Formats: sequence, structure tokens, C-alpha cells
Amino acid sequence: MIPGFTFEGKQIAIEDGDTVLGALLRNGFEVDNRCRAGACQACLLRSDQSVPKVSQAGVDDLLIERGAFLSCQASAKDVISVERLGNEAIPRSQAFLSKRQWVADDVIVLTLEAPDWQAAPGRFVRLIHPSGVGRPYSLAAAAWEDPSLLQFHVRFIASGEMSGLLATVPVGERFEVEGPFGKCFYRSQDGNEPILLIGSGTGLAPLYGIVTDALNQGHRGPIHLYHGAATSSRLYYRDELSELGMRFPNFRYAATAEKEVTGCDRQGSPLQWALADHADLEGFKVYACGHPDLVRAAKKQCFLAGANLKDISADPFVAA
Repeated sequence: MIPGFTFEGKQIAIEDGDTVLGALLRNGFEVDNRCRAGACQACLLRSDQSVPKVSQAGVDDLLIERGAFLSCQASAKDVISVERLGNEAIPRSQAFLSKRQWVADDVIVLTLEAPDWQAAPGRFVRLIHPSGVGRPYSLAAAAWEDPSLLQFHVRFIASGEMSGLLATVPVGERFEVEGPFGKCFYRSQDGNEPILLIGSGTGLAPLYGIVTDALNQGHRGPIHLYHGAATSSRLYYRDELSELGMRFPNFRYAATAEKEVTGCDRQGSPLQWALADHADLEGFKVYACGHPDLVRAAKKQCFLAGANLKDISADPFVAA
């Protein structure tokens, strides 16, 4: 081991290849963390010194101004001093479960009420149960709904600690909400540009929020949403998306499935069909959400198709 950085006044020895989070955990410090891939932002710490830019990707600008960075993404050899992010830096609200609806065999839509809450649809929060179990979820409520209503699309996994809890707790159960986080949201100054949204599974959650926000703010350019799942039976929100298409002539929705395709659904991935329909993405605002493999491929292939990197917003759903 070699001397590394200081953490709250204590010198932390590091090993080659260590991240800040890895070094702290190995030295016996408790630091909240979940995905360790930079997606959930549970491991945020701060520094008054410079930190690697990659460790601030996707972090809210206000938090960056306070020195926040993702400790799981920062190389330990590239930081000097580190400390915890104060509780006052991240907004926290109380919420209670008001509705639970199964919309597919493995997808639950949860509605929570949080007085005085307001955040842009598409961003994500950390939902924390009083037992301490927590998980990040994207804000999926339609923009024209009451802003104090938080809606999440939860993929149910039988062995999943959080999804199992959310599938069974009684209506009225109280939770804590931290955030919002992330930069995956609609920006009103982009009102004329074409928008392309690509998602898989419950990656539809932030995309649905973004679409409704854009339409609610009078977006004038075309909006194309491609949503995919393993099978047609796992696709959901068809009625809601079809209704949007009838109300707003500039919105188009395409459903895709890898296998067991029924009706008018297209066989293949949403990325495959999005690029088949839009070979030239110059000038597009692109949003990609869902499985990490899809999101990584979408960022690369949409860039190669002409989209500017600064115009590509991504939200990979990484397992805890």
C-alpha cells in the first residue's frame, strides 16, 4: 500500500487500481453505496480539490458546485482530500404510498404523495424505506399531474429486496425520498429540435416523464419514442402512449420485442429500429434509458449517426 488521500483528516492508504470508494471500504469506513457503477449516486462524497471529470458525469450542477463527486468512479490516486457530503446538500422529503398498480407481469406502477415536492420528470430519486432498504427510481408521473405525486415504474424481481418490499407493503406506508438527481430531463430551450427517446423495460419511466413534459411545454419539433421488451406481453403503457399520439400530432410511438412478437410490434431492439428509421441524427436530442448494454450501445451508435455527445442524455438502470 502507498499513501493516498485524506478522508476527514485521516490518511488513507491505497492500492493500484483503487477507487476512492474501494479504498475507504477496505480501510473500514462506512460509505453508502449500491450499484458501484455511477448510476445510483448513493456514494456521493465531496472535495475542495479537483477530482476526475468522469466522477462527476451525471451529477447535478448544484452538487458539483459543492464539490460532489461519485466516489465509485474516482481513481484514488487522483484525489487529495475527501469528506462526506453534508445531509443539507441533498434535499429529503417524506412521502407515503397512495396507489399500487400492476401493469405487466413484472412491472408495478407506484404512486406516492409527497407534500411540497417538485422536480422535473425524468430525473431520479432514492426511495428509502424505514427499514433502511433503498433504491433509485426515475420520476415517471405525467407532467400535467399534481407535482406532489411521485410515480415510479418498478420491475418486480422475486428475489429483489426492494421490489419485493414495494410489492407487499400496505398503502399508506411511509418512505423517505432523496434527490432529485441526474440530468435526464427535458429542456424547454430545445423546443424546435427533434427528440429521439430509446428505452427498454422500466427504462420507459423517465422517457414517459420527459415526453409528457415536452408536450406539456408546447414542444414544436417531432418526438419519437421507441420502447422495447423481451416479449410483447412485457410491454406496457400502450393505451397511455397511443392516447398521446392522438392528442399530439408531433408524437410517434413504436413498440418492439425481441421474441414472441404480437400485433403491430416490431421484432428487434428499440435501438435497432430507431436507427433504421432515423439514419441521420444531426440536430437530434437523444435520451436512452434502461438496460446498461442498451444505453451504452445507444450512446455510441447515436453519436456515430450524427448526434452531438452533449445532446445525448443517458440513464442506465444498474442492478443494486
